[in-house]
Amino acid sequence: MSARQRSCNFNEDRISGLPDAILIHILSLLPTIESVNTILIRRFNHLWPFIHKLTFDQCMFPGHNCVYYSQANRPDYDERFLNFVRHVLLLNKSPTLYKFSLDFHFSLSHSIRQRVSNRTDRWQYDCLRSEKRMANEIGTWIQFALNKNLKVLDLSFSAHGTFEPQAYYDLPNFVLSSPHLVELRLAYCKINTKKKSDLKALTTFSLDNVMLMDQSMDYILSGCPVLEELTLWFCYGHRRLVLVNSNLKTLVLGIRWFGTRIHVSAPTLLSLEMSGTVEVLDITNVASIVEVSVNRMEKYDFKEYKDYQEMRILLQTITGAKSLKLCSWFALVFSSWQLTNLPAPTFSCKALNLQLDFVKWHLPGILNLLKHCPCLENLIIEITAYYDYPSRV
Repeated sequence: MSARQRSCNFNEDRISGLPDAILIHILSLLPTIESVNTILIRRFNHLWPFIHKLTFDQCMFPGHNCVYYSQANRPDYDERFLNFVRHVLLLNKSPTLYKFSLDFHFSLSHSIRQRVSNRTDRWQYDCLRSEKRMANEIGTWIQFALNKNLKVLDLSFSAHGTFEPQAYYDLPNFVLSSPHLVELRLAYCKINTKKKSDLKALTTFSLDNVMLMDQSMDYILSGCPVLEELTLWFCYGHRRLVLVNSNLKTLVLGIRWFGTRIHVSAPTLLSLEMSGTVEVLDITNVASIVEVSVNRMEKYDFKEYKDYQEMRILLQTITGAKSLKLCSWFALVFSSWQLTNLPAPTFSCKALNLQLDFVKWHLPGILNLLKHCPCLENLIIEITAYYDYPSRV
């Protein structure tokens, strides 16, 4: 082939020659705002309305100023971002949607104040109307996506500078009656349902700092027959939490300090990750467990807990795991058992991972653990920062 022929082949635009269906799939893999910007390219300008993945992130929107909205003392929304979402949804022509993701700073703080004070002045009345209108509009966005047989729904409503559950978005109950959903991820919202869900296709369910009212979790799980992955990361509001599932494979629990008791029964569970106040857990019927990670980030106090009987009971339920990950706090517990001649559980794990900030008082605990892991083949000790607080990505 001549140099001229090679140059012609190299400069050939093969992307534009692809079928529309493939180009639409490629556009769907981009952030939605980037897909919309292809309107400036003649080959793509009529394709972006057919994308089947819609992702909207307020903080990533060009020109958005998080500091400004965090300091506002009244409902103040980025109208450019809102108009962009409205524009995309209005023009979307895809018959089905695979994913709808919304990361939006929304607060109901004025509505809560009105309920507490039971009085409303003119200024607060305007704020209440603004919050209600925004909540209703968000509901229409979610309903639009669900009406297109949505598979993956990802919603996050953390408010700028707000950390109280009462200031978060009230999730519409129709979300829990979406039989086509396969994945549901919720962050910083409130769930209050009193009827059984209809999530018969749901396999992955994740809640991050979600307020669960009364028996909402019981109603949700009763309508998820094929659920395999469940994450409850520092959720709250519930008086009692019972997690019973015959298909669950992976469970991640972040437990708030001073939380109420949580009962877990999952005979098919393979992987269990726990963080926070883990001693409030009652674990039964987890004979299939393979991987366990326990991270209790709190000050060790021998005088307060004495023999740590609750922790001994918890550890005895996971002695059959083949892979075990423990934090510094547990090394100190095993040290206290070693130094006071108290019995410790015997594990059948082949892999042991210890994440330690490492002080000399860990050494007796490490020795004690090794004595009670007779099948151990692989030992990893990671030196971490002191009280490195657990987080989810």
